[in-house]
Amino acid sequence: MLSPSSGRKEKSMKRKTLAAVLCTLLVILSLGGTAWAENSITATVPVTLTVSNEYRAINVTVPAAFPVHISNGTVITADNAKITNNSKTGAVQVTGLSVTDGAYRVGDYNDFSGSKTIALKINGCPTICSGYMALNPTAFPVIRAQESLPLKYYAKVSGDAPNAENVQAAKVVFTISVAD
Repeated sequence: MLSPSSGRKEKSMKRKTLAAVLCTLLVILSLGGTAWAENSITATVPVTLTVSNEYRAINVTVPAAFPVHISNGTVITADNAKITNNSKTGAVQVTGLSVTDGAYRVGDYNDFSGSKTIALKINGCPTICSGYMALNPTAFPVIRAQESLPLKYYAKVSGDAPNAENVQAAKVVFTISVAD
């Protein structure tokens, strides 16, 4: 037999359960309402970037000097100049070459004149004036690992050069880059 208070408890429980179900439905409908109302959804996704650079050092040997000797009017240059790629892997290439004034003014090798002037031709590429030289790609090819590029150079020096020793007549600057 049920007591009058247990019947009230049952009705109260049914009302609370019904209220809980209705609240749950309202929450579900309110959450999904924006998705049903729109034709598209915008999502933000992070871009994760991983960079793994391998340090690739250039390890080359260039001549310490380009000696030029004048003996009784004859210009003599070294025959053993070279650039050596000392790396075990990877190739390099001369990508820039400049000759700038030192104690002498850098002149035009092909139209040589002037006082206290020097002009050079390195691997067939002549100086025109002080500064960058035009490079012939065949004259400065890629230098593979553990190989060398011979440097054949010639010089012209004005006739007014006084007797002297170890004068830094000009400066040669090589730009060497990784060749892939």
